[in-house]
Amino acid sequence: MDKINVQILFTKTEFEQLKVEADKLGLTVPLYIKGEVLKDDIFGKHYQELIEKVNALPSGTKFNIKALFGVEWTMEKGIKLNLGKTFFGRVDSGIVDNVRCIGKDSSNVMWYEKK
Repeated sequence: MDKINVQILFTKTEFEQLKVEADKLGLTVPLYIKGEVLKDDIFGKHYQELIEKVNALPSGTKFNIKALFGVEWTMEKGIKLNLGKTFFGRVDSGIVDNVRCIGKDSSNVMWYEKK
């Protein structure tokens, strides 16, 4: 799949406004913008679904992303990898603050715990 990089310049104030809106949804600014512009953004929809599933978990629940999706874990490999990378980055940076990383298991799968 060919991809095209698009660059947009924002003032600091504009970026901070975008960041606030993106953080409310647990998204990065680029994912937030893409989701707003492309209403059929597949990755954004799956990421939002992931955040909703995590928020619905009781405190203390240990999970990995694949198990959380269960039989719905049927998206393309690239989307699956990006879901894991994006979610880990947001948890690690504290933006998704209701989850902590536990670590990887012997199968190299990252596990989390809902706070």
